[in-house]
Amino acid sequence: MVPLLARGTVLGLATFYRSRPLGPFTDDDVALACELAARAAVCVDNARLYHREHDTALILQRSMLPQHIDAPPGIEVAHRYLPASDVTEVGGDWYDVITLPDGKAALAMGDVMGHGTRAAATMGRLSASVRALARLDLQPQEVLAQLEAALDDLSESMLATFLYLVIDPGTGHCRITRAGHPPPAAVRPDGTVQLLTVPPGLPLGVGGESFTTTDLHLERGSLLVLYTDGLVEARGSDIDERLAELTQALAHPVSSLEALCDSLLTRLVPAAADDDIALLAVRLTGTATR
Repeated sequence: MVPLLARGTVLGLATFYRSRPLGPFTDDDVALACELAARAAVCVDNARLYHREHDTALILQRSMLPQHIDAPPGIEVAHRYLPASDVTEVGGDWYDVITLPDGKAALAMGDVMGHGTRAAATMGRLSASVRALARLDLQPQEVLAQLEAALDDLSESMLATFLYLVIDPGTGHCRITRAGHPPPAAVRPDGTVQLLTVPPGLPLGVGGESFTTTDLHLERGSLLVLYTDGLVEARGSDIDERLAELTQALAHPVSSLEALCDSLLTRLVPAAADDDIALLAVRLTGTATR
């Protein structure tokens, strides 16, 4: 019997048996058993540390995501967060819906590049900054510029994609800025589906980017879908083909926004996703009071 010892902690016990009566173990047998047990202990300890960090990052991320979103007047909201498979570290995906002055609303969708606790912690820092900046009623490009500065303050460089949209439910006027993030999709009241044409920009943290804002108008009853790249990226698949699958899925009528989110995840996401997925669906009802 040999203890499984790693970093001064006994993790278990390995017991070796002979299947035939060959006499007692020799010193060489004992040395081999100790070597096998030492290697096994390192593997077990690494697995324990990984699962501990994975669980910590997942708890950290979920605690920073909105647990309940109160839809601002004039819009309906549904949202989903789907973590990656157990063999993939937690990422830094997040979303938010924020009520602004004068009856407007801000929709935010971001994805910190990388995985693990650092990505989740950076996500928390950015999401908190977005809420504070949004309530100052800054222009979308100004919000992204401030987030760029927040990433510059970090001791280690981090990158993040981000999409920020300000909508006035009363008029249907939208202002959209994105930093390397997948384009939002819109479903018009007549069922027409399109990916909104917004300059892609560079991810936050790259530096030297001058963000631009795109203005457009959405009719009452229009639907907006914001998402992170985990929804449309898959190994062995072209991104344009996957975006086409998204627009095709949105072309099918559904009974509610909740049903829409479930339908998109069922159709586009395999059983074991390679990356985290954040999804936000918003319908413009146009009933806001100003």
